[in-house]
Amino acid sequence: MSRFFHSLSFLFLFPIFAGCAIGVPQNRQEFVTMYKDARVFGKAEHFTINRPSKAVFTDIKEFSRKCLNVRVVNPPNYSLREAGGSTTFRTKIEKIGANVTTLSLQEEYNDKPMPGAPQEGLFTLVAEIRPAGKGKTELDIYHARRGKIADPLKQWADGDKCPCPSLNRGW
Repeated sequence: MSRFFHSLSFLFLFPIFAGCAIGVPQNRQEFVTMYKDARVFGKAEHFTINRPSKAVFTDIKEFSRKCLNVRVVNPPNYSLREAGGSTTFRTKIEKIGANVTTLSLQEEYNDKPMPGAPQEGLFTLVAEIRPAGKGKTELDIYHARRGKIADPLKQWADGDKCPCPSLNRGW
């Protein structure tokens, strides 16, 4: 009888553990779909900016080039028992359909692909930019609790070219 309950508990727990291993979004659209609700692990933010979409796109593209396409190396932190290592941040800008432009941010840790992750690293932020009428732009940001990237991104979209965020671990 105990073997029966052991087997039954395995059937209930297996989908939970398997979901953690295979639930990594493989592309931009899967990431957006996963984070649209943003209840537990992520955040979705939606804004209307009083600037033309072309100007917003130009500033977001500059922010991406200047602040996000970087490799950060962190030394060991013995007090926190961290080994240190590197994080490579990669961005991609794509035109989706006639009116939507996206910015995707992916991260790779210690120059090694993670099992189950896309080739360029884990998706951690996607921004969608679209015109919203005369001189206005809609900006949707989906992120894995990356407020220190999303907040300056919003400022740049609004025309305020604030300093680049620190992308060191522990931020």
